[in-house]
Amino acid sequence: MDKDIGDISSLHEQDSFAVVDGGQHSIEEKQLLRKIDRWLVLCWAHYRGSVFYFGYLLFSYPASFLMVRLPLGKYLSATCIVWAVCLSCHAATSNFVGLVVVRAFLGAAEASISPGFSLMTGMWYKRSEQPFRHGLWFCGNSLAVMFGSLLAYAIAHIKHSLGPWRWLFIIFGVMTLAWAAVLLWLLPDTPTTARFLTENERVRAVDRIRSNQTGMKDNQFKWKQVWEAMTDIKVWLLVIFMLATSIPNGAFTTFSSLVFAGMGYDRLHVYLLQIPLGAVHGIFALGATFLCSKFKNCRCIVAGSLCLVSLVGSILVRYGPNLGSNLFGIFIFIGYVAGIPLSLSMISSNVAGFTKKAVASAMMFIAYSTGNIIGPFLFFPSEAPHYRSGFLATTVCFACSSLMVATLRVLLSRENQRRDRLQSANNGIPRIESPDDLALTNETDKENLNFRYVL
Repeated sequence: MDKDIGDISSLHEQDSFAVVDGGQHSIEEKQLLRKIDRWLVLCWAHYRGSVFYFGYLLFSYPASFLMVRLPLGKYLSATCIVWAVCLSCHAATSNFVGLVVVRAFLGAAEASISPGFSLMTGMWYKRSEQPFRHGLWFCGNSLAVMFGSLLAYAIAHIKHSLGPWRWLFIIFGVMTLAWAAVLLWLLPDTPTTARFLTENERVRAVDRIRSNQTGMKDNQFKWKQVWEAMTDIKVWLLVIFMLATSIPNGAFTTFSSLVFAGMGYDRLHVYLLQIPLGAVHGIFALGATFLCSKFKNCRCIVAGSLCLVSLVGSILVRYGPNLGSNLFGIFIFIGYVAGIPLSLSMISSNVAGFTKKAVASAMMFIAYSTGNIIGPFLFFPSEAPHYRSGFLATTVCFACSSLMVATLRVLLSRENQRRDRLQSANNGIPRIESPDDLALTNETDKENLNFRYVL
């Protein structure tokens, strides 16, 4: 939702320049001024789109520490409250510096949200159930784009001295604050503290996830697990995958409105075009995660296939022969977004040890924020409206991300086979009659040789 609001803000800035220069200069000077505006607004859009992720990047590791040390449900609820306040503060900004500051704080507040929800998902659901649950909460982004764009279209017609864009931030901020208060009351820290479950149901909720062998929340921050996360090639392949998909994401979320405008659509029509875009976003996310919950060991295949779909979309946007092919390209371009909840579910399902999982999630979102910082800078103002270099870069990134998950699948499959052989031969490795003996301990996936990776 934040990025959708950011796009609306950049469009508002463009319209403001158009109003200011009307009727005050000669034709030649107007042309010069508009050219300057186009360059400056695009440059500002680069920094406005990236500064959010600088805040995100800087707070990712502190967030991983806090999520281990503090009650998770209460921490996430408090973070949502801070996020809502930061969002509302956008309405008080009157210059570019003020906008940069509040967006940096907004990014810092958001650094805990998705990693925290992913940790929460791992504590409540079996590994086979996790992909679709990740997809469900990730679809909040889709709903935000759809209903946020519709609300933005309505707000744009407000005639008030405060300005429609300020009302936009105030309304969304108040809505988020109200929901954060609900989370503070209802969101449990662990299944054992859930007030909506009976005592017997709490025991059953914990017992049903024993087979995950990924443990429960442990408030002790273990530096040994930090090192293991940072030296695990499986984690790094997912980190590179996230980086490669986040570069196009940063470019697209910052410039999608400008690309639509370059196709001839005005500001209000761009708002409306975001609605079906959000719907397609949700279809990709729910469809892909449902498949991965329904069919065993297909997460890497689905994630890689989605990136190839996005690669085709990138080519169509750049080289499509007509407007219809360009629009179709934009709508399938966003297929990569479903790879994000799938990669998070891979961390949730394949990384055991609570500290290791928290650090691995932080590494993923450092890659996410880094990619989103880089992305907008690949779209050069001099190449508007076609952005040749930008779309070439996105094509390369999608090819790279497909390669990463293909490599990961091969590596995980071989590791599972190696563990099967070792335990089958009992090559000096003590057998454990019941893997459940280790299920709720804080052992990592490398330490527990009964652990098998999902593909």
